[in-house]
Amino acid sequence: MSWWSSVTHAVSSTVDTVAKTTTDVANTVAKTTTDAANTVAKTTTDVANTVAKTTTDAANTVAKGATDAANAVADTATDAYNATADFAESLVNDTTKAVQHAEQVCEKNAKEYASQGWDVTTSEWNTCQNAVTHAVTDGVEYVEYAAKEAYKWADANACYLGLNFALTTGCVMYFTPKPDPADPGTVNSTAISATYCGYAATMGSVTAMAVAVGSLITEGIWLIPGVKGSIDKKMLQNVITNVLATCNPAVLTVSLATPALVGVFVGATISPIVSQLICERIAPKGTTQALTA
Repeated sequence: MSWWSSVTHAVSSTVDTVAKTTTDVANTVAKTTTDAANTVAKTTTDVANTVAKTTTDAANTVAKGATDAANAVADTATDAYNATADFAESLVNDTTKAVQHAEQVCEKNAKEYASQGWDVTTSEWNTCQNAVTHAVTDGVEYVEYAAKEAYKWADANACYLGLNFALTTGCVMYFTPKPDPADPGTVNSTAISATYCGYAATMGSVTAMAVAVGSLITEGIWLIPGVKGSIDKKMLQNVITNVLATCNPAVLTVSLATPALVGVFVGATISPIVSQLICERIAPKGTTQALTA
């Protein structure tokens, strides 16, 4: 082999070696890059799947918690309603217990009125308050006029606490005369007293008097928060009207003959009866039917 041939052969071999080495390096780099890319892709996918699963689990946990909480609230409301219904039924079945309960309601009612400045120690207040126990001496009846879903209070005790406050405030607002002749309390108390006195002076029908005065009182009571929406208005008017129709005439004379004492009648007699009607769905027996003049 000539010198030139030897050189050419050596160069060719070197080139081949370099080419092969370059190719091997390139292949190695490509494989490494591909492997790295695949690893990154797999890692990214795994992370994404983990995040998605975590997010889904968290969402499901929140959703389950919300559902459980909603169910717990629903169960509590249902239990409270059922407990109130059971207690009301016990009052319906035991007149003595119903009278005792009415006395307790009157006592709580009087405390709330006293806390807002009313004098509940007067003979007029006591006379009107006694009319409540007289109204239930023949027993009470259960009034199912609303579905469970309409029951707004956590339980009967919460209802009494909230409603007694509202009734007391409303009694001042709508049934107590003020210096302003256009004040709602002045207008209502004057109208109620004048209507009663008109029937008393002519010895008119007690039923007609009860219907007329009962309508006026119902309109005022209906404006008090906690009453409207918690009871059927017609049922409310029926009960108030019947209580007036069967009330001792001496009680009405004491309380309705002057606008100044209309609030006492509404506060001491009507408020406890309305409270029991709304909070426990009970009314004095025989008072839920409509009267006609």
